[in-house]
Amino acid sequence: MVERGDNSGVHQYGPAEHFTHIISDKPSPKDKYVAYAINIPDYELAADVYNINVTSPSGQQETFKILINPEHLRQTLERKSLTAVQKSQCEIITPKKPGEAILHAFNATYQQIRKNISEFSRCHYGYIQIPPVTTFRADGPETPEEEKGYWFHAYHPEDLCTIHNPMGDLQDFIALVKDAKKFGIDIIPDYTFNFMGIGGSGKNDLDYPSADIRAKFSKDIESGIPGYWQGQVLIPFIIDPVTKERDQIHPEDIHLTAKDFEASKDNISKDEWENLHALKEKRLNGMPKTTPKSDQVIMLQNQYVREMRKYGVRGLRYDAAKHSKHEQIERSIPPPLKNYNERLHNTNLFNPKYQKKAVMNYMEYLVTCPLDEQQMSSLLYERDDLSAIDFSLLMKTIKAFSFGGDLQDLASKPGSTISSIPSERRILININHDFPNNGNLFNDFLFNHQQDEQLAMAYMAALPFSRPLVYWDGQVLKSTTEIKNDDGSTRVGGEAWLNKGCSTYQQLYNEFHALYIDKAGIWSAFEGVFATKNVLAFSRGDSVNINHSPHDGLVIINKGNEEVEGTWPNKLQPGIYKNMGSNSVNIIINNTQKIIPPGKAFTLRGGTLNINIPGRSALLLGKTGEPPNYLYL
Repeated sequence: MVERGDNSGVHQYGPAEHFTHIISDKPSPKDKYVAYAINIPDYELAADVYNINVTSPSGQQETFKILINPEHLRQTLERKSLTAVQKSQCEIITPKKPGEAILHAFNATYQQIRKNISEFSRCHYGYIQIPPVTTFRADGPETPEEEKGYWFHAYHPEDLCTIHNPMGDLQDFIALVKDAKKFGIDIIPDYTFNFMGIGGSGKNDLDYPSADIRAKFSKDIESGIPGYWQGQVLIPFIIDPVTKERDQIHPEDIHLTAKDFEASKDNISKDEWENLHALKEKRLNGMPKTTPKSDQVIMLQNQYVREMRKYGVRGLRYDAAKHSKHEQIERSIPPPLKNYNERLHNTNLFNPKYQKKAVMNYMEYLVTCPLDEQQMSSLLYERDDLSAIDFSLLMKTIKAFSFGGDLQDLASKPGSTISSIPSERRILININHDFPNNGNLFNDFLFNHQQDEQLAMAYMAALPFSRPLVYWDGQVLKSTTEIKNDDGSTRVGGEAWLNKGCSTYQQLYNEFHALYIDKAGIWSAFEGVFATKNVLAFSRGDSVNINHSPHDGLVIINKGNEEVEGTWPNKLQPGIYKNMGSNSVNIIINNTQKIIPPGKAFTLRGGTLNINIPGRSALLLGKTGEPPNYLYL
């Protein structure tokens, strides 16, 4: 059954069938909807989404988003004996990536995310990190009553081979990946690869999936509806790395046993968080720790990554990498993949052109001490295909934005660096799902005020090459959505964590980030009103390494309560500029005063720029085009 959805492309599935819509803004009267039913996995997994322009007999232009395999289409047209001219006119258009920022869709269903894909595109997200794509549950028979329904069960996998959890099943996941592709957005699943869950009998007998899950599979299959559960099998077989033989996987099978886990059944204690041996071999909150010495574990993890790539996933977020031995990370990501070839936005079907795009594999390696920093740096050196969340820069940023902190500690200065992680491999955060959801354990990783958290994101979005990871709590399972001060006022959270990462200021920050991510230049002011403990300012653009040359981007962050007025020492290039910051700014250009609200553009034809920056605000001024009939001054 296929039902036409709203503009988000929501639709339903029949048993074990994959559908995608061809959506038209102005469908012909006879075509209420059109859908492809594709049941051959290899065909579907090689397919992509393309915009197809069609002229109906009445002359009406219609644009469809269609899932096709371009190689199959090329072969079909080859049999038509097209002329060289006709072949030259066969162009295919793929959706442009709307931005390079990453949305962390924590605690959100795959369906929730799908319904908002168009909004995420409008807010310049190029990637969406989603909850773990495994079989897990929040109400297992071994789960204590007081722990049922909580967010952390998403990180307690009970099976990697099938996908069924409160966020959705394999069919929902496939639909999400396809719908995201229609907007040029890549999906990044959170991947729990080193622990197994405690909701079933598995934590006691170390047989996974747990007995009750296997019994449910058997009962449903025997009841005469095999289609559903067979349709949720992500890993149909595993490949022996030595013999290359395929072992069939069935949802009723036991996939992991006691031999696949570390021997210790003890939990990591509070005083062992800097003990590497304990971190990598002991259990975490009762969760059994898988061992890299098990070929079965490695084969499952290898095949999981391969299957994800087949479904169009171009990156994974490796959870709790600090708890993994280097051997496990080395063996469980096969093979190292740094880039993939993506067709250009507009290219010829018979003579396509490609661009290299980075694979977004990144680790959550929590850094709390110098030894952590050393271990993570060593791992990044060994695996140049991996990036990492930059916890050290987060702590540095929190300190700089705190009362009495110095924003100049965040300035890019010649001969120094703001982080030990290479800029193109940094994932930047101002909040992470672990920080508010573990009592007081991570209080030091929280900003002292919501406004500081917001201004810190402006700073992070303005840095070259790095990518900001923006937090959204979808509230499917129980979680903490705000942190309060002792007087009951909100410290951080609330609407800022619940608005899907689509606040007006975040949309503008993401737009600035997309405009400047690949421009290396960054030049900070080192004196005057724009270089104080409360004010950080720097230029952005390709020519910024040449001091006092015309720049085309400007960032000023004022964490203080008082407004700041001054003249920016470097001229900006003539052009059309847009205020991509958080507040209106007062700008004086050649003795003419203008108030520029967020999101508004104005023309700058050269000359000095006098700026008035309100307290507790960020200005991100970006050049978006050339003014008509301008002359450089």
